[in-house]
Amino acid sequence: MSSKLTVALAVLLTVCVGLTYIGGRMRRAALERETAQLLEECRGWELRLDELRKEIDAAGTDEYVERAAREKLGLVKPGETLFIVTQPDASGFVPVQKRPGKTIEIND
Repeated sequence: MSSKLTVALAVLLTVCVGLTYIGGRMRRAALERETAQLLEECRGWELRLDELRKEIDAAGTDEYVERAAREKLGLVKPGETLFIVTQPDASGFVPVQKRPGKTIEIND
């Protein structure tokens, strides 16, 4: 009976060691996947940071200021006319859009 007990304990010990090893390998694989995902996310943030640095560098130029004034504020230079092209809805009605920024309305 003692030899059966020894064999049973050896088998039990082998199973415990095997399960511990497999669990460790699974945990390592999960950590490697998470590390790869975080590295990819970090690369994305680095690219975004580079884009923002370039935009900050460009923000001081006259071209950038003019483009921002035109696109974001709808401003035009003296003598220019701003046209806003809109898409008609299903009934064919074309809505009139106000120019962004300060506008002067003349009431007849």
